[in-house]
Amino acid sequence: MNTTIATRRNDSSMSPILTTIPIENVNLGDYSRAKRSARHRPGVFGIRWKLVGVGAVTGCAFGLANAVGGELFARQAYPLVVHLPLVVYLCVRYRLSPLLAILGVTSAYLSCQFSNWMGIAAFAATDSQIAYYAARIITTLGVFAILLHWARDIGPRLAAKSPTELEILLILPLVYYIFDYATNVYTTLFHSGSVVTVEFLAFALCAFYLMFLAVYLREYEAKEIAERERWMLATRDSAAIKELEAWRQSGRELSVLRHDMRHYLRGLAALIEEGHTDEALERIDALCETNDRTAVRRYCANETVNIALSSLSADINAHGITADLHAAVPETVHVGDVDLFSVVSNALDNAIAAASAAPEGKRFVDLDLRYEDGQLLLLVSNTFGRAPHMVDGMPVTQHTGHGFGTKSIMLAVERMNGNCQFRINGDRFELRAVM
Repeated sequence: MNTTIATRRNDSSMSPILTTIPIENVNLGDYSRAKRSARHRPGVFGIRWKLVGVGAVTGCAFGLANAVGGELFARQAYPLVVHLPLVVYLCVRYRLSPLLAILGVTSAYLSCQFSNWMGIAAFAATDSQIAYYAARIITTLGVFAILLHWARDIGPRLAAKSPTELEILLILPLVYYIFDYATNVYTTLFHSGSVVTVEFLAFALCAFYLMFLAVYLREYEAKEIAERERWMLATRDSAAIKELEAWRQSGRELSVLRHDMRHYLRGLAALIEEGHTDEALERIDALCETNDRTAVRRYCANETVNIALSSLSADINAHGITADLHAAVPETVHVGDVDLFSVVSNALDNAIAAASAAPEGKRFVDLDLRYEDGQLLLLVSNTFGRAPHMVDGMPVTQHTGHGFGTKSIMLAVERMNGNCQFRINGDRFELRAVM
């Protein structure tokens, strides 16, 4: 009986059904959604008949091979008459990548083990071929139902994976596929008792686990870094909104104060007349400090640009930087105030930080922003102490927590459907942006 069971293990008569069902289910994950909306879209059950049709065609191909060359020939030709056409069909019909199609077919082949073991158990218990095939058919239908219910979204999720990730996922089912055909179909090595044959699958499993672990950890770390950067960029955008509004509010308060300056001066005169000179001097100092802190120089007609350039004037003076700032922007433009403020302020802030590291007397920052032909053109040029390291056209810092200014600029420019360029030109670092 043991020999008969081993022979039954190689029986591929159920493979056309199992090989077709899982992969079609993987790539037609919207079957259940189509079923729910069938009353609104006639004919969506064609998806189900495609499953049946592909299974029928592959089954007929296997049956024809069995009729022409016998059972052994049919099993040996199975990859060519069933699996290869199925991969081609999936690539052409659903425009899948070959890696994804092969992953689906080999994974479906691996799923045949469920029905295979149930068939072997039924045959061992009853010594009946009818029980063997009945167990495999019932198990096949059960596997199909489970996959249809729990794995309907596997296809879209796998389609979003990179080729490297798909290659790693493909290792285990592909190795098993090759191993099974090499040792069970084309040869009898699996039943020969060879140590190499027995140990190979264990080795393949260990190798697959180590490679999968390496890729998973790398992807997890990349995701964590991306999430952290996204959070920090969102925080910077939020800070830019608050800063812009704070400057506007301060400007409004200062305008009101200037409008009521006559009353303010009368109050100061009253304090002096009453001998409260110290309090009068404190109010004068507070007024001067407020005026210096919130003074917005008019570079152009656009309030947002004026605030962005004026907000960093104190830093320019504090670091002894010679700045040449020019702007020619109308009062209203096609871009949002927050994005415009973020780009201009971050660009100028980065330029100030880089120029402040240059030797004294060589600290220069030039900014030119103008509106031409419906576009905003920005050029920022600055000296630096040490040339920045460039990777793929982006300056990269080695210090943790830095480098988000350039990323904020790039993301904001992309939100405005523009493009930007960073480059080193002699002793200057330049940013060019079109928005």
